[in-house]
Amino acid sequence: MRKIYLQKITQHDIECYIGCIDPRDLVRVATKIEIAKVQDAQRPLNGKRIKEIASYVSEKKGILPNTLTLATKDKFYQVRQHSSFKELYYIEFPDSEDEFKQYAESIDVMDGQHRLYSFAEKQRLIQDDEKFEIGFTLFIRPSLSDRRQIFISCNEKQEKVSSNLLMWLKEKLGMLRDDEIFLYSIVSKLSNEYPLKGHIIMNAEKVKNGVKAKELMGFLKQIKIRDLAIDSEPLTEDEIIHVICTYLIAWEDVVDFTFAPDANGKFKPNAGVAVKTAGLKYMLLLLPTFWDRAVSMQKLFNAEFIQDTIKRFISSYAEERSLFFALDEHKKHFADRTAIQRFADEGIKKIKALNAGKFNPLGK
Repeated sequence: MRKIYLQKITQHDIECYIGCIDPRDLVRVATKIEIAKVQDAQRPLNGKRIKEIASYVSEKKGILPNTLTLATKDKFYQVRQHSSFKELYYIEFPDSEDEFKQYAESIDVMDGQHRLYSFAEKQRLIQDDEKFEIGFTLFIRPSLSDRRQIFISCNEKQEKVSSNLLMWLKEKLGMLRDDEIFLYSIVSKLSNEYPLKGHIIMNAEKVKNGVKAKELMGFLKQIKIRDLAIDSEPLTEDEIIHVICTYLIAWEDVVDFTFAPDANGKFKPNAGVAVKTAGLKYMLLLLPTFWDRAVSMQKLFNAEFIQDTIKRFISSYAEERSLFFALDEHKKHFADRTAIQRFADEGIKKIKALNAGKFNPLGK
């Protein structure tokens, strides 16, 4: 056996201990949990989440600074005080194969199970000789009621960090995937160009009716913006920015709204849902069909063509153009993702029905 040194922490009348250990060793003595199985004092284990963490940790910048919360079981792991340093404690931890077998399933993971199980032999991607330690907080034989309360304490008061802020930080640290790098670059450029300048939330800033950069990246990925091409040659980033901006400005002009509020923070009465995330998503879902129409008709993808298509498209609904995004009966179409997609699919069919080469829509 080997010693794992600990420090005692006391909160009210509850004592626990903190230490650090190689998670590849710790997971060998943790309770074995089936994927997706309901547990007594934990959320079910998510196999996809485990694989994501295993992949993340295998990268050089993949660190896990948060501690695991553990509980000893039965007679295992007696905490002893150091003979010379009274503020220091320790437990005896397995070191040999026989000891690991003897101590199998001797630790319960009360919080952080996905992090720990990502180091299981069949899951981990990190090299065995790579130095990696993780911090833990250890409770000694807590009851089931105590374990449930500890899990609640670990999770209930935690405010989830914005995924948008995390994306921004990952970009600053050079941790984005290849597809994220491309999409982030597009969105970053759009945030500095009319009509979306001041409308995109790049970090955690407050923007009235603003769309989060991560959400916008998702919309652009969904419509496969990278697949827009001229004679099978993908558009450059600048060309994509030009296409998106020209397209959205045409919507502004036809429906008579602006994505940005006026000096008093007010939007035009006709704006309705157009200036909200749902409205922007709807317009972007239609963009590739507008592009395909320009190619098939051999028309320049310019303001005149887009405005004409929008006018004819809205007319197919027999609605007044300026009220398209403000009508009460249209609000149901923007209630959730499914409704937006359904409304967009209907719109795509209408646009395709308006009319039907190798042609450069940018006129180059």
